[in-house]
Amino acid sequence: MADEVIDLAKQNQWEAKPDEELKIPEAYITRLRYEIVVLTEKKTFTFRCAGYEVTEGGAWRFENVIIDSSKLDAKGEVELKRVTYHPELKLVNVSFMILPAPEEIGAD
Repeated sequence: MADEVIDLAKQNQWEAKPDEELKIPEAYITRLRYEIVVLTEKKTFTFRCAGYEVTEGGAWRFENVIIDSSKLDAKGEVELKRVTYHPELKLVNVSFMILPAPEEIGAD
């Protein structure tokens, strides 16, 4: 069986049922050094990324982004585990905090 080709320049997504293990190729998660907490009026959410920078015009650019986009039922319980990878994400005019990732995923 051939190894899966990993292209970090393309968006990707992985899904699993609540009782199944969600399998994400290690190349997508081993370099995630920062946890970003985005604070909006309606919702607070987090994502992890490998790096970030301020771009011209004041937007913030995040690279190698992993977002937990799991589907929840009305009680807040997971109906479908889902993680989405984005090569890049930009935030403009929104409040957020940058924190070191609580643990290094895949560290020995």
